[in-house]
Amino acid sequence: MIGYTMVGTHDLKAAGKFYDNVLGVLGAKRSLEGDTFIVWSVTPDQPSFSVCLPFNGQESSSGNGVMTAFNAMSPEQVDEFYQIALDNGATCEGNPGERTPGFYIGYLRDPDGNKFAAFNFTGELGG
Repeated sequence: MIGYTMVGTHDLKAAGKFYDNVLGVLGAKRSLEGDTFIVWSVTPDQPSFSVCLPFNGQESSSGNGVMTAFNAMSPEQVDEFYQIALDNGATCEGNPGERTPGFYIGYLRDPDGNKFAAFNFTGELGG
């Protein structure tokens, strides 16, 4: 259902380096880039994530209530993702941990203030 998500940045080069390191934990690599944007994906048939300089030339801003959550293969990968993000300039928005049975997640903000998370879900849907 989702093809890609995009967040704004003030510094495309710095955001590129940050997400190269952080998304690399999940096996994502740059799949497309231009003068004003960079896109990462694991495979072409999965949703991708991108950063951009705003089209209108104005300052980028993070949205209140907006978040991108990245699917990790295990709670340990969530922990690694979280630590790499912190090591590269992210700030904590909620330490990794199990929030409900089978749902393990850690919340962060990138250096531009965009909220994101890594999660692993081993529970059952529905109910």
